Amino acid sequence: MPTPADRYREFFHTVLGDSVAERPALKHWSQAMPELDLQSLWYAGEFGTEFTTVDGQRLVIRDFGVWNHAAGPDFTGCALQLDGKTLKGEIELDPDARDWERHGHGANPNYEQVVLHLFLHQPEARVFTRTAGHREVLQVCLTPDMLKSSARPQLLAEARLGRCSTPLRHMPEAAVGSLLEAAAQYRLQRKSERLHALVRLHGREQAVYQSLAAALGYRNNQRPFTILAQRLPLRTLLKRDATERESLLFGVSSFLESVRYEDTEPETRTYLRQLWSTWWKQREAYAEWLLPPNQPVWQIAGARPGNHPQRRLGALSAVLENWKQVFAPLREVSAWDRKRFVKILLDLKHDYWSQHYTLLAAPAAKALALIGASRAQEILANIAYPLLVPEDERLWTDYKELPAVLDNQKVRRAALRLFGSETTADLFQKRLFQQQGLLQIYEDYCLEDDSSCEDCPFPERLKQWQ
Repeated sequence: MPTPADRYREFFHTVLGDSVAERPALKHWSQAMPELDLQSLWYAGEFGTEFTTVDGQRLVIRDFGVWNHAAGPDFTGCALQLDGKTLKGEIELDPDARDWERHGHGANPNYEQVVLHLFLHQPEARVFTRTAGHREVLQVCLTPDMLKSSARPQLLAEARLGRCSTPLRHMPEAAVGSLLEAAAQYRLQRKSERLHALVRLHGREQAVYQSLAAALGYRNNQRPFTILAQRLPLRTLLKRDATERESLLFGVSSFLESVRYEDTEPETRTYLRQLWSTWWKQREAYAEWLLPPNQPVWQIAGARPGNHPQRRLGALSAVLENWKQVFAPLREVSAWDRKRFVKILLDLKHDYWSQHYTLLAAPAAKALALIGASRAQEILANIAYPLLVPEDERLWTDYKELPAVLDNQKVRRAALRLFGSETTADLFQKRLFQQQGLLQIYEDYCLEDDSSCEDCPFPERLKQWQ
């Protein structure tokens, strides 16, 4: 018997022979992509695992290896399968095929173990990749249509009433409710597929850690938080003590060097001395990995004080300090306890960051929650249940009981677009799954439409939903 998610997929994702869910990511975004983002997307498996080389051979990535922070190829310890034969070695990723020679890799013996050269652009006349030992290296040209549909920038459609509001207004409340539930279940399935793909690539703990880091980055800073979690993997950080971990997080993020010591408060100077006492010993080893301070990596403008990325890094430090307790409910589905998990998140504390918004801010008058109730709900929606529901489908009922998340700009835009009246929209925003359903419809149609609603197929399809 088809699930609500199956109904949503079959009913709304076959429009004029084109599947909304499988549309490629925005090409103009990919072509202007910074190298750092390109590497991060590759390492997260967003381009997939199966490819055709430039000379037509079938290639499968079996192990993405380790993102290298020292001099040399970008990824080490990788495993590839080429026409049934396994190749082990290193991978180099460049924006342009010609960068291999431009950067001197062809004459550098440190690149002798490279087995795959990835690039986004190539000239009309083919450029070959050869090592210092004159060995030809496999090449794959990454194209924008390889990117998963979820690997796209955060966009917002105009907050105005759409054509779909008319059929929605005349649909029975039960029909609208069933539509949102189907869309929400479909959305959860897609999140589950993406998270479990990450588990297969990097293991369950690293996948959860990386996802938690992205969640703490909020909408504007998910990418740099993801990059930090990829470059500073869990197994590396858990070997360090709290000060060493934080020195790496704040050092590689470039926040330590972007703050002038003399501009800080006395408590902050003490904290900075602790971090610098270990960071200066490690800085040279991680110099290649510092997020560039002269580029707009961190999006700070317009962020609430509590959402400043420095404070979010403090929260991530607290998560790592309490990793066993945080991860325990997610280790296997039989250990899941929603109330316990939320309590662990809400109870997290940090000697410095529980009292400060940023490294330049004065101490707050009272203690500040590192992870608030709304962020805990987001973590449930985007990490816990996508991870666990495929392992026990009965948890879908538990998921449906979650209350709605407060103050979500994208949900408000979606509700206004679909319903117009906030009063009407409020009827379908009491639960988290209803908000997730709204977001799925909004992303599938409102963000894909470039005709000001005129050519959007959604209103006509709505009339047939029972």
